Amino acid sequence: MIQTLLSQFPVSEYEARRNKVLAGMEKAGIDALILTSDENTYYFTGFRSIVWESKVSILGTLVITKDGSMALATSLNGAKTARGSCCIEDIRTFGEDGYPSYVKAIISLLEEKGLTKGRIGFEFGDGQKMHLNYNLTQELFEELKDSHRVEAASLLWEVRCVKSPLEIEKMRKVCEINIQSIQKGFDSLNEGMTEMDLYGVIMSEYYRLGAERALPIGLRAGKERYSHINSPPSYRPIMKGDIILVDGGPVYHGYYSDIIRQAVIGKPTDLQQEMFDVAREACYKGIEAVKPGRPICEVSKAVEQYIESSKFAEYHVYANKGTYGHSIGIGVHEFPMLSHKSTMPLRVGMTFAIEPYLFKEEVGSLGIEENILVTENGCEILTPSDSTLMKR
Repeated sequence: MIQTLLSQFPVSEYEARRNKVLAGMEKAGIDALILTSDENTYYFTGFRSIVWESKVSILGTLVITKDGSMALATSLNGAKTARGSCCIEDIRTFGEDGYPSYVKAIISLLEEKGLTKGRIGFEFGDGQKMHLNYNLTQELFEELKDSHRVEAASLLWEVRCVKSPLEIEKMRKVCEINIQSIQKGFDSLNEGMTEMDLYGVIMSEYYRLGAERALPIGLRAGKERYSHINSPPSYRPIMKGDIILVDGGPVYHGYYSDIIRQAVIGKPTDLQQEMFDVAREACYKGIEAVKPGRPICEVSKAVEQYIESSKFAEYHVYANKGTYGHSIGIGVHEFPMLSHKSTMPLRVGMTFAIEPYLFKEEVGSLGIEENILVTENGCEILTPSDSTLMKR
């Protein structure tokens, strides 16, 4: 492996990640992995490109074989960018003097290792998806028709769910950027400014503080907007008494923060304040339940039990009952989920976003979201900031 101009981590970090996945492959009896997504190629090699959202561009596919060999297949146009960011030296292209097709470049390492009939792990399973289009996927599967294709999602999440000390540094920084930027936005609030005005303040601060990009953050205010879950901002003016919800965050060195903070111009109604306080306290009940070795589902159940014991249990149905958050890292929604179904024990180095909320039509979607790190003694809140329903 080599250090490159755009590397976000030292070679030793990527070597450790490769060793982790190789150990997992051996345990699962997987001969090779074919990884097509931006998250997985970035995680294992540092590969970066600005056109992952393109529907036509050829990006990169990473192949890892059980002996530790790694190769990235990409286009001629993408090869130099790959060499500027990838820690691996084996970059394979197609066309001109390269392989006859993208798929041929992908499978070339498998052919060299005699693994085209082996157990090949793909991004099948919960929380993973392949980036290849339909035609390329079918072509790849035809070339590997004699192989045994297996899901690799569980293996990939096992490798990625515990963050290294260097990853945690990135997480702390992105969370710091997020809380400062949302606070800057709320400090600028005034009656009549639009949702888009507030969005602009927050996004500008993200970039000023060092973010490389940001989620298209959810931002909504007012009765007709409360039910618009995961909605982008509108040009609607924010008026006195409107509950304002901001949900999302920036990306720093490939790592996400995702929080919810809420504010109101003037005062909330008594019902809004009570609902918010219950949902907020439920979040912290969940945080108090975080202990290494404890099953993740116990955290989820602690959140739910608090809400169900309140007088607002009926407003709880609108939420994704039984699921109160998700892991977070180089993906905004990672696995394991923070849900009743997650029996995996909490481990030091896991990072989560905890986000219970209550909803009532025309009253509001009320609650907070915190990012946390599992530590030896419990957990660390990575997003320490004003989490009250802020009055402006």
